[in-house]
Amino acid sequence: MERPIKKDPGTLYTKLDTPSLILDLDAASNNLSLISNKLNSLKLKVRWNVNSHLTKDILSLQMKAVPDTKGISVANTSQASIFSSLSDDIIVNNVVLSESKLSSISELNASPTYSSILQLNKIKTLYSGAIYIKIKIDPGYDFNSDIINYLLNENHLIKGIIFDFIKYDESKSHVVQKFLNNNPTIVTITDNFIASGNISISEYEKLDPNFTEIIIDKFPLTDIDCIASNPEINESVKVLTTVLSKPDSDRIILDTGQKAINIDYGFPKVKNIQSATINSLSAEHTNVGLNEKDQSALSIGDKVELIPSDISSIMNQFNFLSVVKDDKLISTYEITARGAYK
Repeated sequence: MERPIKKDPGTLYTKLDTPSLILDLDAASNNLSLISNKLNSLKLKVRWNVNSHLTKDILSLQMKAVPDTKGISVANTSQASIFSSLSDDIIVNNVVLSESKLSSISELNASPTYSSILQLNKIKTLYSGAIYIKIKIDPGYDFNSDIINYLLNENHLIKGIIFDFIKYDESKSHVVQKFLNNNPTIVTITDNFIASGNISISEYEKLDPNFTEIIIDKFPLTDIDCIASNPEINESVKVLTTVLSKPDSDRIILDTGQKAINIDYGFPKVKNIQSATINSLSAEHTNVGLNEKDQSALSIGDKVELIPSDISSIMNQFNFLSVVKDDKLISTYEITARGAYK
């Protein structure tokens, strides 16, 4: 894929090189205001998951919008190093087992996360610092925890328990209390309980009052799933593309493919063209089916916007975000941790 070239501030966003990753700043700011207002009435500290955007400028926006930010969550030690200048309270979300990486985590004053006894046994002789325990809450979870019983007889320093929801709903509204009822001695280990995973904004106030933190993944950025789960938010991220050809009366080809838009989580969605259906993506092109009326309204060279299926994967495929306000470019945000995978 040909990398887009940065343009001068004031450029109309439809004049940007394509494919370009666009951030609508007004939409992002509105999303952050909505989150902040929701959380103001709750006694929940906020922890931002930077792996969803990989961008220092966006983390700064998040922290400014919610001053009561507890810290950040990162995927790996490289991200922890990159974002350590903005936060000294870091959860490393992916499992870390190697001695060298655990040493790096200690130097950064970050804390790793584990979810099984086998993992804890592996690091017992390698790491003596504080850790987090992650428990996945799926429909079959019975609130008994072997890992908690194990920890009662070990010397690990536990900073918190992360309850990771596959999908939050009201049946899980007292999840921490149920967990405490089944594991009453947990309070001798930690009283810090963290909500994480697929939780919509409308569910924040329904969370168990025993939660002390919430990890927020995507906002103010958005993708198809995020928009479907949160109808009150504004679409803030899109990929700008160009119509390359019109091979048939019901088909167009765009200049953007899988090198720009990851499809592991599904195809993107065409914005504002009702009949458009994405049929396939090659490495550098997208094949879009649409009715004859919509096809005839488009000319070669016209711009078409795509809504990504998954925001975190698409951020890793661009060097920068073009930040737009009132349809004009006002800035570019470097995707600071792009490619930071160690």
